[in-house]
Amino acid sequence: MRGSERWPTLFSGLKLGSVELPNRIVMPAMDVSLGDADGHPTPAMVRHYRDRAAGGVGLIVTGNIAVQSVGRLSPWMCLLSSDAHIEPFARVIRAVHEERGRIFLQLSHAGRQTVTQFAGAQPVSASAIACPVMRDPPRALLDHEVDDVADAFVDATVRAAEAGADGVEYHMAHGYLVCQFLSPYSNHREDRWGLNLEGRSRLAVEIVRRARSRMGPSFPLQVRLSADERVEGGITPPLALEIALCLAAAGATSFSVSACNYESYRFNMPAYYLPEATYTSLAAELRSGLRQAGFQTPVIAVGRFRRPEIAEAILARGDADLVAMGRALIADPDLPKHLLSGRPEAVRPCVACNRCAEAVTKGPVKCLINPEAGLDAPAALPVESARRILVVGGGPAGVTLAVEASRRGHHVRLVEREERLGGKAWASAAPPLKEAFGEYAAHLERMAHEAGVQVEHGVEFGVAEVRNATEEVIYLCTGGRGREPPEALNLASHPRVLRPQEALAEVHGEVDVLVLGGGPEGCEVADALAARGSKVRIVELRPKVGLGLPSSVRHLLVDRLKEAGVTVHVSRTLAPLPSAGEEVTLLDRKQNSADRVPYPDIIVLAIGVEREEHFDALEDDARVHRLGDARQPATILEAVAEGWRAGREVR
Repeated sequence: MRGSERWPTLFSGLKLGSVELPNRIVMPAMDVSLGDADGHPTPAMVRHYRDRAAGGVGLIVTGNIAVQSVGRLSPWMCLLSSDAHIEPFARVIRAVHEERGRIFLQLSHAGRQTVTQFAGAQPVSASAIACPVMRDPPRALLDHEVDDVADAFVDATVRAAEAGADGVEYHMAHGYLVCQFLSPYSNHREDRWGLNLEGRSRLAVEIVRRARSRMGPSFPLQVRLSADERVEGGITPPLALEIALCLAAAGATSFSVSACNYESYRFNMPAYYLPEATYTSLAAELRSGLRQAGFQTPVIAVGRFRRPEIAEAILARGDADLVAMGRALIADPDLPKHLLSGRPEAVRPCVACNRCAEAVTKGPVKCLINPEAGLDAPAALPVESARRILVVGGGPAGVTLAVEASRRGHHVRLVEREERLGGKAWASAAPPLKEAFGEYAAHLERMAHEAGVQVEHGVEFGVAEVRNATEEVIYLCTGGRGREPPEALNLASHPRVLRPQEALAEVHGEVDVLVLGGGPEGCEVADALAARGSKVRIVELRPKVGLGLPSSVRHLLVDRLKEAGVTVHVSRTLAPLPSAGEEVTLLDRKQNSADRVPYPDIIVLAIGVEREEHFDALEDDARVHRLGDARQPATILEAVAEGWRAGREVR
């Protein structure tokens, strides 16, 4: 059954101002860090949006573009502050239009949510109150400077239209400058730009009103709002509705209804610990209020949309007019095309890990399961002479390599000791609320079979089997092994020491568990066992637990540990284990006695992985290459990227 029959509302058209959309799927504004030092889009950005347009999305909204240089929040943020930026953006827009896509440019100003290093001057804001996260003290804009900001947004709107954009979106959410004016949390002014709702909304209203006057009645002027800042004294849903009514009256075409600011960032881009369609209720409340006031202004719901049946239900009952699928479209640019053709199983599933959000703070966007995200890589060329390739290990690195090499024309045999492919992806799916990793593991298996990879299950390969293999090129993607604890800890004397996956499979009920290691794996197993009724404590040598996870995910996981009553000992290490029944000593960094805790029923070793040393005997075999944990400990993102590169490069 085609998608238009299965999800009829999702694949129905809608008009935003003068722009006809073919479906209700929106790629919302997301930072991709694909601008250059001059604030111009790079070729990688052109490809990023072109690919999503080719994939059939109804509307693309770019990541935020600064209307003034002082509003730049990173060295990769694009600018539309002068006419010199028009043609570079025209290249992006032409690429989207060539694929019959529609694109809005999101216009923004960071305000206090940046630092002097990126802004090139002291940050500015509604009031001289520092952002609790960025901490760089801003200065309050003078009266005439606020007017200048409004004009800068309008001038950028004109430039966007001259570049060929189908519309613009004004970023008035997430704690950026216009949001700083809208919110009583950050606006303490006592002039015409503050004091009350009318004053705090004046900048936002002036931007829309002046732009509507310049652009005419039908050019789309979309507004992104935080309908709940999730901080004390910030914007609440009732206040957001009042703001939206003012903006609709001024000429706003549509609203993208989001939430949060930097202080509440962990909720802003809902990770797997938060439900799908997280902020639908905010969109529904604002939409209902607009309708009651006589405005038919379309509303976009945001917050971890990835399954079409959920999107369809929300649209069908009138909670929103469109749905945003941001990370899902980073994971699979062809998502709408797959759905429309009636093949949802072909979609590469987003796991909501937020590795993309973490990556853009350091450089171009990356995706755990889409190694091409953020790259301007040429299409993989078919091979001139097919080779016989052996891949040992069917985890994310091995499958990605095998699929890429097979698609190019090589003859690939993949051997896996387990009865299913996926490896670390299945392990990642075991802790609470991470089921999407299991969907990804199943997707890896489908890709391998569709690509024609010869898959052999239940096959154990050691050094001898690799040496005897007849293939011309061999890749070891066997993963690593659990790191061994120091013998001095005397853990051999404990009756039950388990690895994390063993603990998840075997431990249930009210037992006393000590998790040695508070990295991602240790925190996740502690979360799972606490949910089953165990009394859990974590011992971590570093000053924080969960390090190695994206910040938003780590904070959510730490919140879960607190709520579950997990005891956390940081900057501590385990002293040599005493006899059974005696208390256990935890030492601080200076090896002084710090804490004494009850002797645990179970110890879980979550101290990381290391490469399998027995494969070192193959270093003299020029055919053999190692990837992922078999080479050195790596995340799934790194392993997939390695596998993809190897599959493209093998000759």
